[in-house]
Amino acid sequence: MATCDSFRDCTFLRSCESLREYKLAVAGFIRLYCSGPKIDECVRKKVGRELGGQQHVPANMLPNGLPRSGTSDADWPEGVKKIARRRL
Repeated sequence: MATCDSFRDCTFLRSCESLREYKLAVAGFIRLYCSGPKIDECVRKKVGRELGGQQHVPANMLPNGLPRSGTSDADWPEGVKKIARRRL
């Protein structure tokens, strides 16, 4: 299967690569969302496309649209939150 076209620019992957406690979780997200069966369901990719690029995607947003454990979506712009809610 192909790899997501946003893989190299994904701020989530870059922000988590140095966090050892997330290593297994990140590997799972990569397997599912970056090069697996949920590649077209990545909320991060949808936010980037709808808002004009990956720079608009919060670094703490998981591919499923939720904030990374221990963080919050409180500072996410309302447009980002609206797109993330559509995943439900």
